[in-house]
Amino acid sequence: MPSLFLLRRCQPPLQRAHDVVGEMLGWDVCGSGTQMHDAAQQVHALAPDIVASDLSLIDGPAERLAFQMQRWSQRPQLLLLTPTADDAMLFEGLRAGAGGYCVDADGGRALRDALEQLADGRACMSPLIARQSLIAFGLPRTSLADADDVAGGQDLTPLINRLARGLFRNEHHLLSLLAHGLLSAEIGQTWRIGQSNVERRIWRIYTKLHALYRQPELA
Repeated sequence: MPSLFLLRRCQPPLQRAHDVVGEMLGWDVCGSGTQMHDAAQQVHALAPDIVASDLSLIDGPAERLAFQMQRWSQRPQLLLLTPTADDAMLFEGLRAGAGGYCVDADGGRALRDALEQLADGRACMSPLIARQSLIAFGLPRTSLADADDVAGGQDLTPLINRLARGLFRNEHHLLSLLAHGLLSAEIGQTWRIGQSNVERRIWRIYTKLHALYRQPELA
């Protein structure tokens, strides 16, 4: 049974999120709050599987919580809740340690889908975040001809770029296709793999982005 801690800016959205999760079979809300400072201690003690937090809280951006959680030996996954995927703070939260995000604007369905996705080690990525990730890794976009090829999706050649150490060539291609605006389902069709496979690759890219953020020269 996945356990969840909810962190929202104020009570109305917090209650709505409680209601949404209450309808999800097998999910348990183990705690909730509206302020990051108080919630961090509770989250550390409760050790939930996932923390779902507004991108911006009354006492600061969720990026601070993400970075703090990265230092814990047992850390939950962090899902960022944002009104738009183009928010300037979203990439910073993802880079600092969040495993995914949810554009929370449809009354609950998006939150349910994002929670189930993250619990399964999957994530989404917008074109803007893909472009920002390429910049963070010090990588240009690969050509569409190379990235679109089925072989490109299977290329496990390690990248030698200093910032991109740990990435494989197929992940570089994936970021490039996402940056061009392709959806996970479209990439899956192009590479002849399932959409869930693409989403798991995106989630793994986020984990490699976290490692980059922890490097002393970038922290």
